[in-house]
Amino acid sequence: MLDLSNIELGFNILVAILLVATIAYAVILNKKLDALREAKAEMEGLILSFSETTAKAERSLAEFKVHASDTGSGLKENTAKADGILSDLSYLVDRAEVVADRLEEDLGLARQKSPETVLPKGVKPGEIKKGKKQIPDKEAAAKRDLSPAAEDLLKTLKGMR
Repeated sequence: MLDLSNIELGFNILVAILLVATIAYAVILNKKLDALREAKAEMEGLILSFSETTAKAERSLAEFKVHASDTGSGLKENTAKADGILSDLSYLVDRAEVVADRLEEDLGLARQKSPETVLPKGVKPGEIKKGKKQIPDKEAAAKRDLSPAAEDLLKTLKGMR
């Protein structure tokens, strides 16, 4: 038969082995907890920095939205003004074409009736041939006392027809 003292000794040895394993596990666990505590301090700093950066980003985004809204409103206003100006200019150009056509017709009729009375400034009656337009050279243009801007305007108007 088994002696009770042998069983008791076996249980004591088993408890001692388990106790040594528990102590070893506790030491390892303690080292990991120390490392975790150190990492916790670093993590708190990182989380605080992340929180501040997130708050700055939210403020910047809100400001950006306000500026974008203001800019969009300004663009809408400018576009509306530009549309109004465009329609006004279109109307003025249409009216100017009608008036220019009328003036050209009236000038043509007046030249047919009496060419000498409707000559441009500085052009002499002998310089125009009947039925044909004579193109004046640069000296003739200088004689007419027109500024370069006026000459450019005349060229542009002739080019539009």
